[in-house]
Amino acid sequence: MLCASAQINVREKPYRARGDGKTDDTAAFQKALDAAAAAGGGIVFAPAGRYLIRTHLTIPANTTLSGVGRAPQAYDPKEPRTTLLAVEGAGNADGTPFITMMGPNATLEGITVFYPEQKIDYQPVAYPWTVRNAEKADNISLVNVLLVNPYRGVDLGGETPAARHYIRGLYGQPLSVGLLVDQCYDIGRIKEVHFWPFWTGDQKIVQYTTTNGTGFIFKRTDWEVVEDIFVWGYRTGVQLTASKHGAMNGQMSNINLDNVDIGVDVDETQPYAVHFSNLNIANAGAGLRHIAVWGHGDKPAEVTIRGASFWGELNQAVKWENPGTLSIGDSRIVEWNIRKKQPAMIFNRGKVILHDSFFSFRKKQVGIAVQVNPDVSQVLMHHNLMSGHTVENRAGAALLEEGNR
Repeated sequence: MLCASAQINVREKPYRARGDGKTDDTAAFQKALDAAAAAGGGIVFAPAGRYLIRTHLTIPANTTLSGVGRAPQAYDPKEPRTTLLAVEGAGNADGTPFITMMGPNATLEGITVFYPEQKIDYQPVAYPWTVRNAEKADNISLVNVLLVNPYRGVDLGGETPAARHYIRGLYGQPLSVGLLVDQCYDIGRIKEVHFWPFWTGDQKIVQYTTTNGTGFIFKRTDWEVVEDIFVWGYRTGVQLTASKHGAMNGQMSNINLDNVDIGVDVDETQPYAVHFSNLNIANAGAGLRHIAVWGHGDKPAEVTIRGASFWGELNQAVKWENPGTLSIGDSRIVEWNIRKKQPAMIFNRGKVILHDSFFSFRKKQVGIAVQVNPDVSQVLMHHNLMSGHTVENRAGAALLEEGNR
């Protein structure tokens, strides 16, 4: 009989997982996880190997599925570490998730997940979410996990609430959606996440993700804390929107979005705002819109950005046409599409505060820094260094300028 806080090696008796990449190890893993849960919780350890999981797994409450990874890892098929091979659900994005976190304090740690039957094609195969929380699965954690090539990565709260989730060291190349958060009513934490071509840089897949993919989707989440994330090669880096449960408020720091068509896509937030600090957004030609921060939609969004840098093949660093309020300061706008006479920032609607920022251009060309259009409510611009770039005011007294030079 196992004692409380069980520690089980899935390769040992009576479980005998093979880890040879050919034998179906689903039953061995699930029996070990269920045994740990029955003992009051514990750790199921999977040594290095390639474990074929033909269906799916559930991680019970107070139970950890742990592999050998102790830091974020890149994928190398010659050194598989602890790799789970996922094959179920091809063609059915709404099917059963590969791993379901079934109860509070369930943890996935040091594990790599690879979809060996995924195709390098302009239209990759849809699969269900790789990881999803179940009902009452608060305080679930993902630590040092590599999702090599999932179609959908991690769903926190899309089906049931996911309070106090903890994500650290999540790497991967999700093809459709990286991470979704909804129904978090008590402060989730997400840090050190890196979405990048860990699987392949083939142009077919890059074209798909830059046309269709989204790194992060935030819906209803209260006081979410997001730190140190990197997204490369997606249509949208971060999307702020709403579900029937509501929208987000919280803070995001050290946010880096590279080669994204739309960096931060803002549709709606809670009135308490989403605050960004240390934000870098660049475009290397991906997509069609080439907008770093785009506020739109008919419900108010409240966003504060402090300490941002924008460069590359951008049409706009900011395009704000939402009825809410954007405040942006202490930022650098280095490059945008001057050759097509595009303004670096366009304000079409709502309220905007722009202050203490620097407009430049590496080739010393001069263009329109800001265009303020008639339907805005109020725009306050003060103490910005314009470097010869101009302001095009089409809104009359709705724009108040002070100390710009």
